[in-house]
Amino acid sequence: MAPSLSGRRFLFLALLLALCAASTPADAARALTPRGAGAGAATKAAQQGGNATATASAADAYLAPHNQARAAVGVPPLSWSVDLATAAGKIVAQQQRQGGCAFADMGASQYGANQGWASYRASPGEVVASWVAQGRYYAHANNTCAAGRQCGTYTQVVWRRTAEVGCEQATCATGATLTICLYNPHGNVQGQSPY
Repeated sequence: MAPSLSGRRFLFLALLLALCAASTPADAARALTPRGAGAGAATKAAQQGGNATATASAADAYLAPHNQARAAVGVPPLSWSVDLATAAGKIVAQQQRQGGCAFADMGASQYGANQGWASYRASPGEVVASWVAQGRYYAHANNTCAAGRQCGTYTQVVWRRTAEVGCEQATCATGATLTICLYNPHGNVQGQSPY
């Protein structure tokens, strides 16, 4: 039986608070997400020579909320990268097999990364919305996050110099969802404003 909507909100809030309390490097970007749909359609279709419409639809599910947030602050839209989606797919698959769907260590990656985890199947739009929601803690005037808050997932989404994104999801044995988006060029450069 699926948890009620209020139960999901409580679980999401509890997980979000736990994440916000954890210390993360300045260049790391992580977030938690709400509920939703499918896993891996874009990369699987691309790798298997699948339906171009399915691939485009999965890519659009990630791109639309990214580009809506970017348009809101006047930065150019992102393009979808099959190469980044494939790389993200390999990472989520590894985490699914070896890490129990835990966040991946992205410290050595040449790309920017946002990660999302939900206790149920989360849709791409919900995941990206949770990252964008951190924007309420970001103060552009002095390029800082509110005390005790994180906003690195938001600043990666809207990073002006980032040009492309590729994302992938894995559904864990428990029914949880791990989502990773990779960004090129990476954002969250210490001392620089995202836009």
